[in-house]
Amino acid sequence: MNLRQLTYFIAIVEQGSFLKAAKVLRIAQPALSQHIANLEDELGTHLLIRTPRGVTPTSAGEVLLMHARKISAQLKHAKDDVRLEANTPKGDVALVLPPMLSGYLAPRMVMRIGELYPQIQLRIIEARSLKSYTLVESGRADLGLIASASDTPPRQLHSFQLYQEPLFFVTKAVDAAMKDQLDMQPISFREISKTPLALSQKQHAVRSILEEISAKKKLPLNIKLETESSSLIRSYTRYGVAGSVMPWPSIHHMWKQGEIIARPIIQPDIRRTIFIAWSKNYPLNTASTIVKDLLKAEIDTLYDEGIILGDKLTDPSEEHQPVS
Repeated sequence: MNLRQLTYFIAIVEQGSFLKAAKVLRIAQPALSQHIANLEDELGTHLLIRTPRGVTPTSAGEVLLMHARKISAQLKHAKDDVRLEANTPKGDVALVLPPMLSGYLAPRMVMRIGELYPQIQLRIIEARSLKSYTLVESGRADLGLIASASDTPPRQLHSFQLYQEPLFFVTKAVDAAMKDQLDMQPISFREISKTPLALSQKQHAVRSILEEISAKKKLPLNIKLETESSSLIRSYTRYGVAGSVMPWPSIHHMWKQGEIIARPIIQPDIRRTIFIAWSKNYPLNTASTIVKDLLKAEIDTLYDEGIILGDKLTDPSEEHQPVS
């Protein structure tokens, strides 16, 4: 006995006719009759009574019909359950975010995932870009939002570009007149190099960019303070202890409050590229893909709100595929 025979048997009883059942099942009537004959031989009893008014089940056929319908229903439920399982995103997704955006993105992402996909457990990690590379490449983070001085990602990562952001020279706004005079006015790297600076340590991305330009132009940086803490750098600039070079999301709130002066940097124009990246050794599953798409949507929202400045780049479908 097999599922096909049971399906055929149910159809014959429900249609009350071999001919009608054959049409519904799209099978030749002789073949259908042979399947039922084989089933009756296997069970050793007649299952159907043929009358001028049609086909009805015998008492044994009624018993088989009851079981056959249960089996058919269970099979449908099994298929539905498996499809539901396959189509219900679930699991743990680790997302690494840079300090400049984590305060904006982390609560939004956690709330959004909780609303739409409660079975996805989103774990947020805050890390600067160089550490983020390591976390994503090793698979300790499924996805990373990473800033790079280069417009191409490392070969170990799949990624797509989101936008290019400018870096700003930041100082305290001593008074309204000073802010009106200098705010958003370009400043050269030469001028910046003469100013006492509070910067992150050398292994961090912004510091690396500045050191590289400093070496090329032979303009030593006047570094007054070094710290791992982005919040400390912001405090130093707010209180006028030192100037700094920072991305717009890090200074957006202070700028809106009128506490600082932000000036785009020229000669050279200093920009970096922001990617969403994941390891080529750890393909994204359904849950991770959903988080990636929602992350892109939330970044677009921050862009619209003015929290992110810069030039939007490629469409997410234009994904960078690294060369091994």
